[in-house]
Amino acid sequence: MTSFFRKSLFGIAIVAFIVTSVTETAARKRNIWGDTDARKADYVFMEAMRRHALENEDAYYDLLGRAYELDTTNSEVAFYRGYYDLMVAREDSATFEKGYGMMKRHFNERPEDFYCSFVYGSINDQMGERDEALRVWTALDKAYPTKTEVAFKLAEALASSQDSANVAKSIEVYDRIEKSQGKNIPVSTRKIRAYFISQDTASIFNEVQELLKASPRSPENSVFAGDIYAMFSEPDSALHYYNRACEIDPTFGLAYYSRANYYKSIDDSVGYDREVFQALKQENLELDTKLELLTGYIRALYEDPAQQPRIQELFATLIEQHPHEVAIHDLYCSYLIAISDYAGAAEQMGYALDVDPSVEDRWRTLMSLYIQERDFPDAAKTGETALKYHSESPMINLVLGTVYSQMNDYDKALASLDRALELTDSTDVEELSSVYSTIGDVHYAKGDTDMAFEYYNKAIDTNPHNMLALNNCAYYLAVEGRDLDRAEHMSALTLKDQPDNATSLDTYAWIMFKKKDYAQAMAYIDKALENTEEPSEELYQHAGDIYFMNAEPEAALDFWEKALELDPDDELLQRKVKHKTYFYE
Repeated sequence: MTSFFRKSLFGIAIVAFIVTSVTETAARKRNIWGDTDARKADYVFMEAMRRHALENEDAYYDLLGRAYELDTTNSEVAFYRGYYDLMVAREDSATFEKGYGMMKRHFNERPEDFYCSFVYGSINDQMGERDEALRVWTALDKAYPTKTEVAFKLAEALASSQDSANVAKSIEVYDRIEKSQGKNIPVSTRKIRAYFISQDTASIFNEVQELLKASPRSPENSVFAGDIYAMFSEPDSALHYYNRACEIDPTFGLAYYSRANYYKSIDDSVGYDREVFQALKQENLELDTKLELLTGYIRALYEDPAQQPRIQELFATLIEQHPHEVAIHDLYCSYLIAISDYAGAAEQMGYALDVDPSVEDRWRTLMSLYIQERDFPDAAKTGETALKYHSESPMINLVLGTVYSQMNDYDKALASLDRALELTDSTDVEELSSVYSTIGDVHYAKGDTDMAFEYYNKAIDTNPHNMLALNNCAYYLAVEGRDLDRAEHMSALTLKDQPDNATSLDTYAWIMFKKKDYAQAMAYIDKALENTEEPSEELYQHAGDIYFMNAEPEAALDFWEKALELDPDDELLQRKVKHKTYFYE
């Protein structure tokens, strides 16, 4: 019995009717009046069950132990004590085996005890003890032939044995269930599984036809038939039954969903596209199914710009049907982010937050989207609103501090970051280091360089693997012309971790420039330019300065002109371009 099975047993709950069953059976077939300890044991046992119902598990366990000490012959008490031991055993195999043995003992003595035997059988199913499970379900089915839940368990145990004779018996049990329930998809599904084990394809198709014959006007049955034929690579038959389901009930969304997946499986993009639209327009199709279908559709087609209007039309349809379903707005937001429509994504996330403001991650996503659009006032407003719902969130305070810094409101930025620092778990070194590093950025932007480096050092001491802190500290040391050897060491660490990161490459290039190693600087600035699709003004200006010092004034001028296009108000750049030469300041 592996630890996996032990852990999985925690998912099996004792049914709520235990207390009643105990009081009914406490004196059954036992002469407790002549046995003082046995009588005490029953009283203690009933009190244990009462405490269990009140969720007082410590008292429950203690009382169970006391009851068992008073009367070790009572297998029912032993069962519950054994069940408890088995549940808490975890990696203790000895306790697990002992508990399992006590439960087995009660089954052997009283197999007709429905509730205890059902729990014991379920545990054996979970553990993969097939022979024992089959023994339990066979005994219970014999004692309670009318209980469908037992019959299902018996049939499943028979089929899972993989023995051909047992598989045949499982079909007989399913036939018995059908006599009481009538033909239905759940039973047919189980029968088909059993036929599949026996590799009896003919019986599988026969079962499908019998199901269809029982309810010929059921669109569910036609879809089920289509799915089975599709599974056995019978595409024409599968399509026939999907079409039939749509004809029987033109509003049956599952039929369109299945037909869409069918067309997708045969790479018929036109048919798939058509059926997705048909399915999503059906109001009776469950929302989860619609979202699953739409997610697959988006994943397949979102990179094609020609499909964007179609996808947005699908979202519009869904939102019209389910205007207050947050999951739709979440998915639409994710899609818009994927196609770089950050403003549209922010709008959808805003709708989601209007419906449900309780999820912190959505607030952070909305703030990030506004930051991406450089809409810092709306990002700040969002953060301030978010704090009304999540006042103790260190991350919202951290992002808000960054936003205030971008707005040059350094006092507010530091107040938010101090709050983030106060709220951050002192053992969370990564987040703590991130807050220190951001405070360092604000102090540097504010012009307080000594304080900035103090916080960068705190960030790096707290988490030596904080690449952002290492890079920023190294870069600003280079800008200030301070401790260039240390700056080079820190920048080299970031390059080792992220060799193709344009920002890290630019930092290293600038350190080499400051150290007057212009050849190295040029090699690294070239790599930085190669590894960024949209170079910044700063990167172009660095490239111009480095190329100028490498005696390539024409290339330098070209870089300075590109930088000036991005920042036409930069006076230093204006002078460099006008005079076609390098100026220190």
